Amino acid sequence: MLPAVNFPMPFVSRCHPDLEAARQRNLEWAREVGLVVNEADARRLLLWDMAGIFAYWLPRASREGLDLAIDTITVGVFLEEHMEASIDKPPEFVRDACAEMFAVIEPGGLQTPSTVLSAAFVTLWARLCEGAPLEWKRRVALHWRWFIDAYIEEARWRGSRVPQTLEGYLKLRRESGFTHVMVDMSERANGFTLPDRVRDIPSVARIITLTVDIVDVMNDVCSLEKELALGDVHNVVLVLQHERGLSQEAAIAESYEMMRRWCDEIIQLEALIPQDCVRHGLSQVETENLLHFVRALKEGIGGQPDWYRTCGRYENASNPRAVAVGTTNPMRPLLVTPAHP
Repeated sequence: MLPAVNFPMPFVSRCHPDLEAARQRNLEWAREVGLVVNEADARRLLLWDMAGIFAYWLPRASREGLDLAIDTITVGVFLEEHMEASIDKPPEFVRDACAEMFAVIEPGGLQTPSTVLSAAFVTLWARLCEGAPLEWKRRVALHWRWFIDAYIEEARWRGSRVPQTLEGYLKLRRESGFTHVMVDMSERANGFTLPDRVRDIPSVARIITLTVDIVDVMNDVCSLEKELALGDVHNVVLVLQHERGLSQEAAIAESYEMMRRWCDEIIQLEALIPQDCVRHGLSQVETENLLHFVRALKEGIGGQPDWYRTCGRYENASNPRAVAVGTTNPMRPLLVTPAHP
């Protein structure tokens, strides 16, 4: 069993009742956009269980919101897996590989995608933006930009061979993980969005940061064996081992302790939210949405260990590339059928 799934989470775990149907809808969507072409592709996607992570993250979401969130992380994970296969490449290669993904979220968008993955992202981005407030669209675009840009920054770190500090690592990890986008979906998929002035309230901003750190550190502990096999040094356990001279077991224990402290801090900050709503002049609707948001983040955190117990993405970690055998490359050229005259 993966180490972090035994972490005693103080928050309730719930699972969306539509999980199995959502998993099939996600598979159908991936086929429609060309990310799944053959049975090996389908097995890989089902092994990753992206439907499961959001079913535990968004147990109260609408059907449409759940589907949008699952398709969103599916694009992110296809990009991540492609970048992991290029882990020994220099920053310039990574930047060029991500160029079209960046272009999708820029003003004006990507008009002529040339790869299957960037074309899928174009389709997804249109769905994400449809009907969303401008503030939310700008925020999710920023978080996608962080996520994509972090691959370039990680390549620079690997090339420099400069040891990372815990503080520096967590700063980069907050951007390299997909958790900020998951937090954004905690609004959209649950039927509301928060204006920036609400998310910028210090207690709310801190709860968001703590949520991201907890989810990312738990992922690091669970993915440690896989990342060691890939030669990836971007993992909190390895950073703690180097910075504090800890054994792997002691570094994992310290990761648990950090998560415990962060969960306790969320509970303390949550108690301040009602008075902060009054102090900052939030309307009744804004107050209710903020309370729903904090509850959603707690439930999302609480469901993480249960998802790791059922997800197969980190199994066979000693040979992480084995699941890619027979699969198609998501960055393959997009075949466009010429129009008939």
